[in-house]
Amino acid sequence: MLLTLDAHTLIFAGGVSAFMTMLGMVAARRGFPDSIAGLEIWGASSCAQAAGAMLLSFRDGMPEVFAAVLGPTLLVLGQSLMLHAIRQFHGDRLRPALIYTPAVAMLIGAAVFFFIRDQMNVRAAIYSATSFIPLIMSMHLLFTGFRERLRAPARLASVALGVISVLLLYQAAHSIVLEIGLLDSRNFSYVLFVAMYGGLNVLATFGFLLMANERLHAEIERMATLDSLTEVFNRRTFVKLAEVELARAERAGTKVSVVFLDMDRFKSINDTHGHAVGDRILLEFVGCTRGVLRRQDVFGRFGGEEFCLLLPETGLEEARMAAERVRLAIEKAVIRFDGLSLSCTVCAGVSGSEVHGPDFDRMLRGADEALYVAKRNGRNRVEIDPGVTSA
Repeated sequence: MLLTLDAHTLIFAGGVSAFMTMLGMVAARRGFPDSIAGLEIWGASSCAQAAGAMLLSFRDGMPEVFAAVLGPTLLVLGQSLMLHAIRQFHGDRLRPALIYTPAVAMLIGAAVFFFIRDQMNVRAAIYSATSFIPLIMSMHLLFTGFRERLRAPARLASVALGVISVLLLYQAAHSIVLEIGLLDSRNFSYVLFVAMYGGLNVLATFGFLLMANERLHAEIERMATLDSLTEVFNRRTFVKLAEVELARAERAGTKVSVVFLDMDRFKSINDTHGHAVGDRILLEFVGCTRGVLRRQDVFGRFGGEEFCLLLPETGLEEARMAAERVRLAIEKAVIRFDGLSLSCTVCAGVSGSEVHGPDFDRMLRGADEALYVAKRNGRNRVEIDPGVTSA
């Protein structure tokens, strides 16, 4: 059946497919937050490629310059916009030269070999070369843009773009050697090229949508587990992690300690300087605290200026020393923001499985009681669970 179709028919079908892809991307964009970027640019890429394909397929019904010059230029612009979409998805800044240089090169080359010396095969070779560059850059970015392990959606998109790149190289060589242009359907290989090109573009789009969907799920998971301001664990996640660690510690026969942290006179700072300053102080507090914690320690925000630490394989005395390191780090910190130079202090209450066994609720109550002892004794202090002395 494929043998009965010419390149014009398949290019038209590819244009319709690209247009439908653009509509799909516009519809899909509404379901994603603004933090997931690139979808609208990928839609613009599909739109440019649809317009270019339509111009190529209707060459017999309009001035030939549209199919010979503008059509291929729009196709190259579409490939460059695809690269821009991937860069935007990864948070890279806009580089207009990456978008427009290949398209301008295609426009100039097509114009020269149409108006000055009409050679369809050279125009086809120029098209392959100018499309190849953004495609290879897109493929490279998909492989290197993820700091984590390359995941299946990015792999799918990169493989699709890689196969398109190979097809373009073949098409360029074929055009030069056999002197056959892109729309010359005398050779079955060109019909196959057009069919595969359109199908692989759809596959790459599907891979990009899967990448966006995967990031959406990751953001939802992050929002469900982390505090939105400080990006430490929220209370619910912290409690779940603590229960898991306590069960592990009970099996292994190791100690676990908790430390309640409460910033001194934080409400007064908020009332005096405003919530923006208060938020900055919380972020500085979190940064200082993280700087003295171990990798295995768990850090969570319980609300407002209250935070909690879970210290695996740590006895009460070691936990007290860890809390003291946090207290000293906060005491020494100078927070500069909006022309202000501020400092703050913190109180800490320490409890653990040495006193209450694996009962996490009792550990929290003991740490909370110790925290209030620190407040009563003058603030900027670390106190151990009063239950230790009464036990």
